[in-house]
Amino acid sequence: MVGDGPRARWEMGTMSQIHCHFCGGIIQDATKIEYRPPRASAQFAMPHTAPCTCAPPVVYEHPPVLGGPDDDQTPDGEAA
Repeated sequence: MVGDGPRARWEMGTMSQIHCHFCGGIIQDATKIEYRPPRASAQFAMPHTAPCTCAPPVVYEHPPVLGGPDDDQTPDGEAA
């Protein structure tokens, strides 16, 4: 990898891989991800290098645009 720091990596086109938590495959299109709330009982597949074949791919975490539970904008934590 050439460069130093996050900006240099971005300019080179390097992006981290997102793995489906259901099958463990690499998610090719992040816009198709079905985000599910994190839970202690969720079982995660072992990540591997094959593409994800799930429709839709599953990730157990809060969607990046919504943030986590600490980022709630309403006093009761409910979505507006």
